[in-house]
Parts: sequence; C-alpha cells; structure tokens
Amino acid sequence: MPPETNNPPQSLPSPQFPNLGRVITTDDVSQKGTGSYKADYVNWCRTMHLLHDHAPGWQFCLAYYVDNSHVWKAPNGTAYVIGYFTGPNGERTPDFPQAIMDNRNNAIAYEKVSARDLTDSHRRCLCTAAAAQFGLAWQLWAREEVENPHRGESAPAAKPAAKIEGIADKDQPLSKEDREQCLGLVKELTPDNLARFCTDFRRDFNLGPDAKVAPALTAKRHQDWMNANLKNYV
Repeated sequence: MPPETNNPPQSLPSPQFPNLGRVITTDDVSQKGTGSYKADYVNWCRTMHLLHDHAPGWQFCLAYYVDNSHVWKAPNGTAYVIGYFTGPNGERTPDFPQAIMDNRNNAIAYEKVSARDLTDSHRRCLCTAAAAQFGLAWQLWAREEVENPHRGESAPAAKPAAKIEGIADKDQPLSKEDREQCLGLVKELTPDNLARFCTDFRRDFNLGPDAKVAPALTAKRHQDWMNANLKNYV
C-alpha cells in the first residue's frame, strides 16, 4: 500500500477581474487647471458609465468601519475610506484605501470630516480603485498617451487673439477660447475658495471691493496671474 501523503488542497484560480486598460479614449478625458498646473482626468460620472458599459454587474462599495460609518481612522488620527468592487457572481476585489483630503491634498482629521469630504473621497476612491483593479484610465496616472478615436482627423488649432499694436504683451486681450477656459476654472472653485480668489484678484488688479471679477478677466496678465496662483485655491 503506498504511503499516505498530506498534500495541501489544490488552490482555486484567482477570480478574473475585467481588464479595462484600453477602454478610455481622448473623448473621455477632461482637463482642469492651466499652464504647468493643467491635469487630465476622467470625470467620476463618466467612469461609472464606462463601468456600466464594459463591466456590467460590477458595483463599487465603501467598506464599513467599526462604528458602522464609512470613515476609517488612521493611527495618526486622520481619516480615510476603503473601497472595493463586487462582481455579478460574488467576486470581490481587494480593499483599496483612499485618504480623505482637503483641497490642498492634506489628510483631514477624523473628527473634522464633513459630508462633502466623504462624498468627494467616495468619488476619488471609485476612480483610483477602478484604475488599480481594472486598469481603467491607468494611462492618466502613468502619464501615458491616450488613444485618439479620431486619428485621421486633425482638429483645427484654436486661433490666438489678434495682437493690438502699441499694447504691451501682458495687456493683450485673451482669445475667446482662453477666456472661456479661465472662467470655467473659476466656476469649478468651491464657494470659500472662490471668495478668496476674488478678493486676491481684486487686490492685485486694483479693483473695487464689490467689482465683478468675471468681466474684468480679459487680458493676458490675468491669465498669467491665474497660472501662477490658481493652485492656492483648488
């Protein structure tokens, strides 16, 4: 009789998660910021749409902390969330932590987390976990080129505003596209940061305390000021 052996049971193969590494195109990518602070990103709502289309049945969840809230407490007293995906056949991806951060990317103390902080972190964790587990939009994190779905078509470059003779470069008017981009970035600011932005803009350009900022944002020097200072308000 052959000797008995105690071989460990055969391990089951790891569940196959969706591979969405080649899903996004340039049509899915948005931009925020200007100049050296320009950043590419995929809006959280578009991320969900892509998941619905290419990974049907997979749902994003936040894990519960010991007090049955979604906010976890780190050893140093700051807060974070833990996200994961569940699949249509009971699959579950590994936990993915995401710090709860303020608008300067500093971790927020556990006791100071607001509902807005939590919902913002839920959206961030959704996008980062989708990149980590499924490869969705990994190119943006790795700064790789994203496929252009219209390779054969070259979009016309935006025309710069015509220069006015006798006017210094810094006082030249912005093109329509540049001005719309600047105003769009201003509209993305939170109310508190918008108030600080407007106060500083009025101070630096000698505007009255009640002057409207949007109508005054017209020249190259205003765009240069935004490029240098916008990081302080986002």
